[in-house]
Amino acid sequence: MPVKNTDLILLGTIRKAHGYEGAVMMSLEDRFTEELPQMEWVFIEIDEKPVPFLVSSLSENASGNIVLKFEGYDSPEVMTEFIGCRVFIKKEDMKNENELSPFLILEGYKIFDRDKKLLGVVTKIMSLPMQYMLVLENDKKEEILIPLNEEWVMEIDRDRESIYMDLPDGIIQINK
Repeated sequence: MPVKNTDLILLGTIRKAHGYEGAVMMSLEDRFTEELPQMEWVFIEIDEKPVPFLVSSLSENASGNIVLKFEGYDSPEVMTEFIGCRVFIKKEDMKNENELSPFLILEGYKIFDRDKKLLGVVTKIMSLPMQYMLVLENDKKEEILIPLNEEWVMEIDRDRESIYMDLPDGIIQINK
């Protein structure tokens, strides 16, 4: 079971240890296309729980990957245990960043069609050049992509973390 904390945003995944001083290389999620914000803490998913780590340095390499080093971790051997782990940041840390969509708060929301049929749960928001794309997971664990068009949104119920949408005919079938 992955981290379900709605106060966190998936930043990326640790791909490998980097260098000899205990750093790791992380690939970023698609939504982070602009300059990365400065961050003091990140959360690494360990045993399905978010564990906080103090960032001592952060840089971007030429291929667009992020090199992270954590306070108190100086051994590449220890860092290999984190390969494949997902890295999260707090949503509240990102609210003031211009490059981050306000729609990121919709992660974890349930999407319903105009007939109130559950289509799926938002697992992430992709930032594409012309628009944002909702990535849903339905009850069959299938991925569904829906363009985030504000004209299609009928209602957002923040208390129930639900969105009701009037989608054009055929938009769901395109995903199959």
